[in-house]
Order: sequence, then C-alpha cells, then structure tokens
Amino acid sequence: MSTLLPLLPDDPERLGEYTLLGRLGGGGMGTVFLARTTGGRLAAVKTVRSDLRDQPGYRQRLTLEAEAARALGAEHTAAFLGADPDTARPWLATAYLIGPSLTEAVVAGGPLPEPVVRGLGSALAAALAALHRAGLVHRDVKPSNVLITAQGPRLIDFGLAQAPGSPRLTEAGGLAGTPAYMSPEQARGGPPGPEGDVFALAAVLVFASTGHGPYDARGRQSTLELLRDGADPDLTGLPDGLRETLTACLSPEPGDRPAPGRLRDEWGPFDPGEFADLLPQALLADLSRRIGDVATLAPAPLRAPAPRRALSRRTLIAGTAAAALTAVGGASALWATGNLPGSGSGNRTPSPGPGRSSRRPGTPPAPVWSVPSPFSAAPAVASDEVLIHTSDVLRGISTADGRILWETQTAKVDVAVAGDRLVGFVFDDDGNASAGFLDPRSGRLPGDAADPAVLGGLAQTTQLLAADAECLYLKAYFRSADQRQQEEAWLLSYDLGARKLRWRTRVEGAVLDSNGALMMSAIISGGRLICSDPARVFAVDLRDGRLLWACRVRTDQEAASPNQSGGINPPVASDRHVFDFEERITAVDLVTGAVAWKLEPEGTKLLSAPVCVNGSVYVADGALQAFDESTGKKVWTHDPGAYVSMLAAPAPFRGELYAAVGGAGQAVVAVDVAARRVAWTLAAGAVNMPDGPTMIVQRGNRLYPQTVDRLAAVPLD
Repeated sequence: MSTLLPLLPDDPERLGEYTLLGRLGGGGMGTVFLARTTGGRLAAVKTVRSDLRDQPGYRQRLTLEAEAARALGAEHTAAFLGADPDTARPWLATAYLIGPSLTEAVVAGGPLPEPVVRGLGSALAAALAALHRAGLVHRDVKPSNVLITAQGPRLIDFGLAQAPGSPRLTEAGGLAGTPAYMSPEQARGGPPGPEGDVFALAAVLVFASTGHGPYDARGRQSTLELLRDGADPDLTGLPDGLRETLTACLSPEPGDRPAPGRLRDEWGPFDPGEFADLLPQALLADLSRRIGDVATLAPAPLRAPAPRRALSRRTLIAGTAAAALTAVGGASALWATGNLPGSGSGNRTPSPGPGRSSRRPGTPPAPVWSVPSPFSAAPAVASDEVLIHTSDVLRGISTADGRILWETQTAKVDVAVAGDRLVGFVFDDDGNASAGFLDPRSGRLPGDAADPAVLGGLAQTTQLLAADAECLYLKAYFRSADQRQQEEAWLLSYDLGARKLRWRTRVEGAVLDSNGALMMSAIISGGRLICSDPARVFAVDLRDGRLLWACRVRTDQEAASPNQSGGINPPVASDRHVFDFEERITAVDLVTGAVAWKLEPEGTKLLSAPVCVNGSVYVADGALQAFDESTGKKVWTHDPGAYVSMLAAPAPFRGELYAAVGGAGQAVVAVDVAARRVAWTLAAGAVNMPDGPTMIVQRGNRLYPQTVDRLAAVPLD
C-alpha cells in the first residue's frame, strides 16, 4: 500500500458516501484519497484541484475518466464505484487496488522474465482493446499507470482519456501524455488515436523487460527530439522472442502497428494463475506485504498494525486481496490473519439456523457448511449425494457436510449427472477405457463396467460430453496404427444397460485444440444431442446418431480465434430454442436449426451463460438482464448494487433465480422473477467468501456458491 498521509485541515471528511481516511498522493489534476464506503469497502477517491474546477474541460475530463473505468470494468482496471463531476468539489471513486506500479516493481526487483512480460502484454492489450471498442483512447499508457495486483495487471489513470476526433482537453500548444511513452504523432502535436496507445504499450513492455524505455534521452537529444526525428528505438537487452512484435508496435507509421486484438491473439489469453506462478519471488513478497498492510486499517486510520502471514501464489490469485477491500474492520483483520471461523484446513462452519420454511420474507437462508477447497476454476458437478470437484485430482464431496468422501488419481476421468445418478468415463493407466454408473460413496465404477473390447481402441483424447438415464455420449478418436495418420473425430453413444455402443457418427469439419482434442461441448434436450463447436451448433438424434440440422453461428475468423483454445461453452436449451454462448448469445430454433435472434454484449460487458425459464432469457453482465425468448428484446434490468457474475441454472426452477455477486459485502442474490424484485440477499461473510463467489450451482433444494478455493452449501427449503 502506498504511504497513507494524514488529511490536511482543508480536506473534507466525506465526499458523497465515502469517508476519507487519508491522502494517497496527488497529480496534475488533483488529490487522491483513500476512503471507505458505509459498507466498509476501501476506495480511491480522486478530486479535481480547486484552481482547475471551473476551467473548461476539466469536469468533462473527470466524466471521460469515469466512462473509461466503467467501460473496462474490474477485469482490466479499478472497478468504477461512483462519480459526481457536477458538485462543488468534483470527485471520482474506484475500488482501491493493492499492488506496486510496474515502475516500482522493475526498480525494486529488476527487469521481468520474458514469460511474465508476455502475460503483462496480453492483459494490457485486452484492456486497450476493450477501451478502444468503447470509443476511447488512453493517451497516457506508462509503467506508473500499470499496477501489478493479486488478480493480474490493471491499467489505471484515465485522466487523459479522450474520444478520437473530440475537442482537445489540453491547453493550447500543450502535449497530452508522458514523453518517454508518447507516440511520434503525439510528440508532433497530432491527434490522439488507438495506434498511439499501441506504441505506448510496446514502450512499457520494453521497460518491463529491460529496465529502460526505448526512447530515453540520449546525450544531447531529448526524448521528444528522438521521437519527432524518427530515431530507432533502443532495444538493448530485449529478448529475441519479443523483439519482432514490439518493433512492429514501435513503427513510426501508425498504420503499420498491429491492433491490440492481434497482440492479444499472438501472446495468448491472459491466465491469472499462470501469471502468478511466473512472478519473481520478490514481487510476490511485496504483494503479500501490501495486502497485510491493508488489513491494519481499522475504522480509524493509521492504527497499530495487526499480525499477518505471507500469502502463497495461489492464495493471492484466489482473491484474497479482494477480501481486504471489502471489510476494513474486525472481520477483515480476522480474515487476513487466517482466524475467520471456517478458515484453515478441515474447519467447517456449522449450520446456524433452520431452513427456508421458518424464515421471514426477505431473510436469507443460513449456510449449512463452508469449507476450503483445492484450487479449481471449474464449477462442481452436483448430484443429490455428492459434489464432484475437479482440481489436480477428482474429489467427491458430501453434500451433507462438505467432507471429502474420496479422491482419485486415475489417469483420465470424466463425470456427469444422469437423472439422479452419477456416471463416469474412465481411462486406466494402460489406456483402457471403461464406463458406467459411479458409486457416489467411493467414486468407483462397478466391477462389471464396460469391457475394454467394447470401448477398446479409443484414444485418450476421448471425452464424455453428456449423459442421460440410458446412455453416455462421447466425443471420440480411435487409435491409429499409423501415428502419422490423422485420426477421425466421432460422436459415440454408449448404452449403459446393454454395455455396448449404440451408434457412432463421424464429425465432419471437426476442429482440434492444441492438444489434438476435438473442440466441442454438448447438452441433451428434446430427444437431441445439441453440440457447439468453434463455428456452429448442430443437433444429432439420440436414437441413431443422425445429423438433424447444423447452424453456422461464428465466422471463420471467430472460429479460428485462439480464445477458443480454452474450450467451448456448453449450449443452453429451452423447449423452443438452443442458446449458443461464446462472445454473443445466439438463439437457434430447436426443431429447424434456424437462427431466431442474436444478443451482442453492450460495450465491453461480458455475457454469462443464459438461463431460460417461463419464456424469458436471463443473462448476467454485471447486472441481471431479462430478454423475451421469442424476440430477444430486453424486458427489464435489475442492478443489486454489486457485480452479478453468474446465474445458477435452475434444477429445478422454484420461482427464483440465484445469482453469484461480488462487492458491497454480498455473495448471493435471489430474484423473484415474477415480481421482478429481490427475494433475499446472502452476505459474503456468511459463506466465508469475502469477495463473493465466482461460480454457483443449484441442485434440488441446495445452492452451492464457489470460489477457486472455497465451497459452500446453502439450503433453499
């Protein structure tokens, strides 16, 4: 945490709903304060200097900065909390980010390793792509405006953000930006554009990789002179693996620079876990110290520090820093030192009260248990008796009390729920495939599971797609005697009762990932196996494997995007439509395969997997949106005051939708869809998830909120 300075006599005690705790620093526009909301969340509140408040453009600049923060969202920058550019003392509030600037990180620990720089470049390129899609340019990308946080790099300070072609917000003859990271066209006084941000990004990455900028002053030549004269960049010490790309970004001609989207594709999607594993130990120690420092902030600022412990890479990325931001008082300090009830290995929070039947309207249910869980980015698979949790191994967790019932180190296991039973598809260490119903208490297949002679010959890239009460449906490859020969992709139906293959259908136009596996996901609906792959949605008859229809939903360029390497989101179905979900949501007629409508994200928002009930399609994109199933037209929006990240698929629908939310001390919001109102809200502290869950699953009368390192059970009766 930056040094917190005391408030000066002329500083206000409050701005809007924010209580000011101290000064974090100041800049060209004004002062930045550390503040706390009424709910206990820490915030950075930026104000405009008194001598600038009434000058033309400065209130507009604050408005543009707010728009930029809102457009990017918490994935790329500090989450926007609020702003009032029209008050006597204009202010802007964002979430307080914990972490050193890139400048601090490199000065303290030296240049960063090449893989870290690639991850840094991927994250920042994605941020710039989102900003440019919103019609804005940053104009001041530099190392001090990049923070290395526990969740990854964040781009900050949009005080110079501007829409291309808009009137200048700088003084006549003045230059916007920092010379060492300014593009040649900016140095010559030209208009800002997205290409200038790309140039600045490359300069930032040169600094991160070498410890110096590409246009630091040389002898008697200043940085601006070097830029205006078209001098070659100084790339001394830059690894060869970065040189070609960054040289292209530093081209003196804006039109020759690659777009941020192309850079992100070249460097691959940003992976927070991988990024954390690659960070130098000194930088991780700095992050841990800063997170511990935040926990020392009690209701009155500058109190004596509380004890703290070092944080591991995985804990940092799992969202622990966010906990320090959500509650500054006693609960935060307990969490930070590992003393929160239910934290630590094996500790469980008992159910503190009765279920829904005895609850007053508006009262949330009391969680049954909340337990630490091994790192996982995938939601649990739930049956009535057991949760299947996937991390480095497969674990069966009791739905009754959260105990681990079994673990398996099997070379390859896929699990699904078929009706009220668990089914599994297994490869043993010798590559022999078996399939059948799983014992929920042991996680084992019965001894008379599929004869290897029936499933023999399947390559280990074969995976379980879906299951019903009769069959498993697999995406499969068969081993080839000639390893140089391309194996064909097939869909298989394996009859669980007869223990034999029912049918197999070759997949035309199959797309493989980098590991050679068929890229596809599927669900079962209306007697059909509905499949999504990188380019299309198609339906196969469950009885005989016949292709019923195929619908193209993505262009060749979209289908070839490296973003698809992470897998394909499974489609969602109602009794009328299939909803394909990737960048957009496409509604496809379940019977004919014709496109009914498409839903594009607004600005840079990310759409969650849709949920369709009673003729309405519900989507989380920060708020809860409802759309008419027939037309795709928006019907209503609900904003609970926290970020809505995911909806639980109803299993079954009980008149309420359950959303995972983060911020404002919330974890789960239950929405009565008929009344269009909140039925109840569950606090984040109740499930020991300080920043709220990132995933949520409903099964019967239970709700299972989940983070990457914690799992909880909430009764719905």
